[in-house]
Amino acid sequence: MKNKLILGTVQLGLNYGINNKTGKPSLQNAFEILHLAYDEGLRILDTAEAYGDSQEVIGKFQKENPNKIFNIITKLATNNTLRKGGLLKQIDIDCQILGVNQLYGYMFHNYESFKNNTYFYNELLLAREKGIIIKAGISLYSNDEIKDILDNYPGFDFIQIPFNALDNASKRKNLFIRARNMNIEVHTRSVFLQGLLFKNSNNLTEVLKPLRTYIKKFESIKVKSRLNTETLALQYVLEKEYIDFVLFGVENSEQLMNNIIICEKKVNIPHDSIDAIDVKEINLLNPSNWN
Repeated sequence: MKNKLILGTVQLGLNYGINNKTGKPSLQNAFEILHLAYDEGLRILDTAEAYGDSQEVIGKFQKENPNKIFNIITKLATNNTLRKGGLLKQIDIDCQILGVNQLYGYMFHNYESFKNNTYFYNELLLAREKGIIIKAGISLYSNDEIKDILDNYPGFDFIQIPFNALDNASKRKNLFIRARNMNIEVHTRSVFLQGLLFKNSNNLTEVLKPLRTYIKKFESIKVKSRLNTETLALQYVLEKEYIDFVLFGVENSEQLMNNIIICEKKVNIPHDSIDAIDVKEINLLNPSNWN
C-alpha cells in the first residue's frame, strides 16, 4: 500500500489543518520528514506555489541531497497574473525553485481558476508534449466539476479529489471508475478531512455541529472494528482499487512513520459500513466553508 502514498507538503510551508498543534516545522524538522519519506520508499511530493515557502524548502532539500530526488507535483497559483502564453515560463521558474529539470505533475489549483483561464489548458498539454512535465492534472472538489472535466477536457492525466470516511464511495465511486476507464488517474486528498476525523463528536464548533451524527457513526465503526482513527481512515482509502494515489500530510517525522506503519498493517476494514455514511450537508465537507 505504501506505493500509493503521495506526501503533501503544505505543512512544510504554512500552518495548516484544524488539528495542527505544532505549526509549521523548522527547516531541520522539514528535512527530517523528507529524509524519512525518501528512505521509506515514498517518491512523490505534492506542493504548490500557494503553500508558503514549501517549494523553496523542497528545492533546498533537493540541492543539498542530490541522491534523493523526488518526483514533484506542483500547482499554478490561483491568483496568478500570467498572460496567455506564459505558462511554460512559469513552469520553468517552479522547476528552478524546486531544484528539478522536469516536473512529475503540474496542476491547476482549483476548478474556478482553470475555468477562468482555460487557454492555459493547451499550454499545459504543450508542456507535457515538450517533456517539461510528465503529467497534467487538476484539483477538484465537487462531482459536477469532475463530470465537466471528464466530459470536456479528457487531455488531463489525473484529477485530485477529496475522499475520506465522510466524503466517501457513496458520493464518488462511479465517477472515479469512469475516470480510470478513460485512463485518467485518480489522486485523492483530505484523507483525515483536514483533521476533522480526529475531533471528538461532542467538541465540534457551531458550524460543524451538523456533522456530529456522521462523526458519531465513524466513532462507532472505530470501536466495533477495534481500529484507531489513523488506521481506519487511511486504510479505507488506500484499499479502494479505483484510487491510484492517496495524498496525505504530516506535521513531523513521527506522524509520517506512524502512517507508513499503518499502510503495512493487515487489517479488516468494514468498507460497507463506512460507505453507508451518507452526509447530506455536502457543503460542510469542504473545509473552506468551516469559517
